[in-house]
Order: sequence, then C-alpha cells, then structure tokens
Amino acid sequence: MILYFTATGNSLYAAEKIAKATGDRLFDIGRAVRRGEYKVSLGENEPLGFVFPVYAWTLPGIVELFIRKMELEGYTGQYAFGVFTCGESAGGTVAALGQALSKRGVALHYGAPLVMVDNYIIWSHLPPPERIEKILGAADAALERIIAAVSARERKGISAKKPEMPCLPIEEVSTAAGRSKLYATDKCTACGLCRAICPMGCIRQSGNARPQWEGLCTQCLACLHRCPAGAIEWAGDTAGKKRYVHPKVSLPASYE
Repeated sequence: MILYFTATGNSLYAAEKIAKATGDRLFDIGRAVRRGEYKVSLGENEPLGFVFPVYAWTLPGIVELFIRKMELEGYTGQYAFGVFTCGESAGGTVAALGQALSKRGVALHYGAPLVMVDNYIIWSHLPPPERIEKILGAADAALERIIAAVSARERKGISAKKPEMPCLPIEEVSTAAGRSKLYATDKCTACGLCRAICPMGCIRQSGNARPQWEGLCTQCLACLHRCPAGAIEWAGDTAGKKRYVHPKVSLPASYE
C-alpha cells in the first residue's frame, strides 16, 4: 500500500506511477485526515510505502500527524519505503520519516528524494515552462530507477541520524484574529473549491462570502495554487506569481 500526500499533484503523480508498476494500492493521507480516518490494513507481505512532498527539509506536519494517529493492522515487518518529492534536496526527511515510523514500531528500509517542480512560491518563483518540462522529464527517469529499487526491495538511503526538525509544525490560523497569512482577494467568486480540498478542513465559508482560514493549517498551499480565479494570496509574497498543478494528474475535487 502506498500512502501519499499531495497538494499540487507532484506526489500524486509519483505515487500513481509507482503503484501502476508494482500493483500496490493507493491511500490518500489528505482525505483520511480531513475525514478523521486513520485505519490502515496491510495484506500479507504487502509493502508500506509513503510518498509526499518535503516541507522545509522535513515531513509535512499533516504526514507526521497521520503517522502518529495511524491505526496500522496487518503489519508484521513488511518492507517499508519513502519517496520524497522536492525542489532540490530532501534534507533530513528520510531521518524524520524513519523516526516517526520507529515510534510506531515500523522499520524504514528505503528512502529516495525525487526532484520535481518547486512550487513553494512564498519563497521563490516557478521556473519558466521549458524548465518545468525538463524537470518533469528528469523526474520520470528518476522514478523508473526508484520503481526498480522498490520492486527489488532494495534497502538503502536510510539515515540513523536524529532529524533536526521532526516535521514542519502545523499552525493555528485565524483570519478574524489576524493570525493567517492566507487570504482571498476581491477576485474570489465564492466557488468553494478551496474549502472542499483543504486536507485540514481549516477553511470556512458561508454563502457567497469569501473564505476564512480558521483552525489548523499544514501550509500545503493547495488552496492558493488551485483557486480557479487566482484569488488566494499569502501575505505579500505571492502576488503576481504563477501557480502550479502537475499537468498529468487528476486531483480530487473535494474531500468533503
């Protein structure tokens, strides 16, 4: 089984490619957390894989939360692996995943970074289209090597070091109290997509009003990148910047 978390499709693309080649089942962490469903049941000899993006060189808070609450059934020491989509480097992500799983009695056997399009546009801009195409092409080649390694049950890429940061912490946000840097501009059409796809369920909206961010946010930026009107911004850091969704995936329209 491959447990994946995705916001803009990079990790979903990788998870789907691996699953197609290995015959593994897919499990959406974002949907599970939104619905409070933490049960994972493995079959005999079924591997346990994780595919997710790197946040600040470590685990996304939502992935750490899921692993901490995971109700794992049928685990008898099966092969466990992690694939981490990133802009340049996975940093301490493999150590962070290894530590999180170790706390649940699971041993991590393989970990690999997968360089894809860096879409954390709070800190940077998206590459130009021709560069994006090259990055995604190189990612396909790297994925083939990862698939071969996972299929062969290779054991490598594991770090025994203690991670500097176990995860990027989940933040308490509130539009009303001024603790949220996410907001909707007057371009908002009140379509409700951002609310429906938020894995943390931290977006509130009534009628034709603009969305409000209230509760726990994992900073995935799915709302910002996928807003069809381009109406969602992060403080003053994303205005005028292009948004990104992987061109070859179909992302869920709702977790509700």
